[in-house]
Amino acid sequence: MKTEIDLGAIERNLHRVESATRKPLILMVKADAYGHGAAQVVRATRAEYYGVATETEGISIRDLGKDVLVTAPSFTALPLCRRYAMIPLIGDLALARRAIELRIERCRIKVNSGMNRLGFTGEKACYRAALLLARAGVLVEGADTHYKDDSDENIAEQNAAFRRAVAAIYSGLSDGGSRGGFTTSVTGTGALQAEDFDYLRVGLAAYGYHTGYATSGLPLEPAMTVTSEIVKSKRIRAGESLGYSSAGFRADRTLYAYTVLGGYADGVSRSEIGRKVIAAGRRLRIAAVSMDTFEMISDSVDLPIGQRVIILSKGVDAAYVAKMRGTIPYEVLVGYNTPRSERVYVAKG
Repeated sequence: MKTEIDLGAIERNLHRVESATRKPLILMVKADAYGHGAAQVVRATRAEYYGVATETEGISIRDLGKDVLVTAPSFTALPLCRRYAMIPLIGDLALARRAIELRIERCRIKVNSGMNRLGFTGEKACYRAALLLARAGVLVEGADTHYKDDSDENIAEQNAAFRRAVAAIYSGLSDGGSRGGFTTSVTGTGALQAEDFDYLRVGLAAYGYHTGYATSGLPLEPAMTVTSEIVKSKRIRAGESLGYSSAGFRADRTLYAYTVLGGYADGVSRSEIGRKVIAAGRRLRIAAVSMDTFEMISDSVDLPIGQRVIILSKGVDAAYVAKMRGTIPYEVLVGYNTPRSERVYVAKG
């Protein structure tokens, strides 16, 4: 398999989001930039901060001289934030005390405004955290929250909760003697209703996929293309099967059938049986999937061994594949980040 990443598309997507929202960006490059290659994406882009989930994946970004925001720091790995001068997003008092114990110099506070995943809930908890960190001399650079969906009602409700939390954090920092600068950030889902917040955290939109109506009008470009090739061409008759008997395919007529490199060890899921891929400009159906290969069928298209097959592109993108799987584009994209796939970086356009 071959995975091609268009770094030019990522740059253009970021420019469109930044121009439309008039917000400086925090670019999320967690999970190896959603499977696109974090180091290459960071080198090709410009952002105020680069966001990762864990301390370990942030080290290579710090080695490039970038400010790194760790959004899901852990008690065990937090010392890496001190060692590599990364900025943890603190959302628990135990983690705040651990940061103080480690003499971490900078952090941001995570506010749970309604997603109920990570972060301090309520003004009192936010005040206590800010006061504790400020008194210990930790520079709290800002506060961040995450939207759970893009409905007007929810975003208005979460924004109100976030504003109250930010006010409480301000009070805690002031009472603790902190005089540093302070900024706020929200996710791109609510960008159009976030005028009074400072930064926008951009994830899937950077890689070409809409995350809510805030980006729905922007001409985003999917940056990842995945191709493979036919390794076996054959004809099967009515009654013959393809793949494992438990989840295979049985023909009801004579068909062309092709074995293509790429299975569930390469990001092609068995739940994609029935979806289309593209070969020689034609859309052909996946009939069976195994660990290393999948079976593609056609009534009339005769293709040779070595023919390239498009598994993911603008024509069959991650949103389409996700719908077939019953999941989201994020899960699809990271699935193609496998060691068996050749990776090529280009800058088109």
